[in-house]
Amino acid sequence: MDEKLSSNRMTGLTRRDALRRISGATGLAALAGCQTPGSADSGTATRDAKFGWGVASGDPTRTAVVIWTRAVPVQGAAAIEVAYQVSDTAGFERVLQSGTARTSAQRDYTIKVDVQGLKPGQVYYYRFRAGKTHSSIGRMKTLPADNTRSVNLALASCANYPSGFYNAYREISRIENLDAVIHVGDYIYEHAAGEYDGAVGERIGRVHLPVNEIVTLQDYRTRLAQYREDEDLQAAHAHAPFITVWDDHETANNSWQEGASGHDPKTEGPWQARRDAALQAYFEWLPMRDPQPDAPRERLNRVYDFGSIASLIVIETRLTGRDQQVSYDDMPLKADGTPDVAAFERGILNDSSRSTMGKPQEAWFADALKASRRRGMQWQVIANQTVMAGMRTPDFKTILPQEIVEPAMQRGGYVAGWLERSSLGLPAGLDSWDGYPAARKRFYDAALQAEANLVVLSGDSHMFWANELHYPEDGRPVGLEFATGSITSPGGYGYINDTSEYYDTVEAAVVAKNEDVKYANVRDHGFVHLILDADTVRARYMKVSTIVDREYEASCFLDVIAAPNGPFSKA
Repeated sequence: MDEKLSSNRMTGLTRRDALRRISGATGLAALAGCQTPGSADSGTATRDAKFGWGVASGDPTRTAVVIWTRAVPVQGAAAIEVAYQVSDTAGFERVLQSGTARTSAQRDYTIKVDVQGLKPGQVYYYRFRAGKTHSSIGRMKTLPADNTRSVNLALASCANYPSGFYNAYREISRIENLDAVIHVGDYIYEHAAGEYDGAVGERIGRVHLPVNEIVTLQDYRTRLAQYREDEDLQAAHAHAPFITVWDDHETANNSWQEGASGHDPKTEGPWQARRDAALQAYFEWLPMRDPQPDAPRERLNRVYDFGSIASLIVIETRLTGRDQQVSYDDMPLKADGTPDVAAFERGILNDSSRSTMGKPQEAWFADALKASRRRGMQWQVIANQTVMAGMRTPDFKTILPQEIVEPAMQRGGYVAGWLERSSLGLPAGLDSWDGYPAARKRFYDAALQAEANLVVLSGDSHMFWANELHYPEDGRPVGLEFATGSITSPGGYGYINDTSEYYDTVEAAVVAKNEDVKYANVRDHGFVHLILDADTVRARYMKVSTIVDREYEASCFLDVIAAPNGPFSKA
């Protein structure tokens, strides 16, 4: 049938936003735009524009998907009208929906259209036009109906622009029949040019813009624009809908609800102003629905049902309810001056009041798990930012060869302190769930009470992990965790040494030390390809051979399969 489907709405403008603009108020108000159904060739979108940031889709439901682009007028203009088309064929032989949308500099010339009235589990194509200029063509897909037999996902995280080329994003764009890309954070990084792999960026021509650490709304917009000019990231966005949640670097390093270790109020202003600027830019640039009127923008938890196979439950663990991270500097000392590890863990680390999600979201999460099971969903898949598994550090000063340890200790600084502390057997990182063990236990309690078939998806660490999660008190299996390595961001172990033998030793030691950890790769970059059906979940761990050259090879270095709650086996 050639007739148009039901009408659409343009996201990004709430009633509250419109009222703010009328009254002259400022803040997080979006563009006072409008969307008009009709022919994309009606002649209303007459002003030429540049579509240099590609197209994207995201936030899918069974009957709707958000499509996105950025259209900057070739000649200066306060606002511009852009036409769009949606088809069920790549050649646009049949146009199922069309219309126009208006944008301006007040929304950084970004456009989002909520295309509704679509069929479940169907692939559609979309494009935009301004004057005589056409965007690239994107592929999008609605969430599948109950009769779907499998779900095909990609898991990505941590893409520092100066660290290397986005070869892993390119590989994601080559996965056939991909339902969605789950991006669990660190989509951008906030650092100034020259910092955090800045030397690599200089060498390969990927230097951060603006050159300063990003703090203001214009800073965040400029940084997002730079990332989205990358052709490989554009390819991934054009290939499948993204379902995204931020981690810390979308705002500032090690963020929590009232600040960040990477934010100095004395020189960078109030934390809330910086956070709100970052979130406004995030919602402008990511293909997702804007928050509902009067809903806090920092609350990003939501649920997506993929047929009757899996509920994807997205949680927000940074800005909604996270308490400030504890530090190893808080370690109490015994009378003899040595660290009192037991007192640190008992009195500081295991404080039951500390949270990552906050009490309201914890209650929502428990209800979401139970509701998913009531709907007959086989898998409860959690889009989560940081590593969930318990992971304590082996004594690397003893395990590693002295020809590696001694130079690192002589260099001093953070690495030397980390090596020295490894003998204490403490959690590897306090910014992950290991830094909030009481909150993790409540997470596990919710999963067990719901009888969930739990699959946790994680990023942040810049390393690959395949974990079997166990309840801390009795070792019962709780679920599985698939944690992806980074798209480009450097792994921490690389600061000590970068030989294959060294990495082999580290990976074997971490697995031997930790019951939860079954497989580890602390050296490579890539993503995880997930295939779920009614009986199994399969994780294909994909790596790229290099990120400092556009010529690369991609390969699967680990392929595991599991029934609900594990254990893993090689596929």
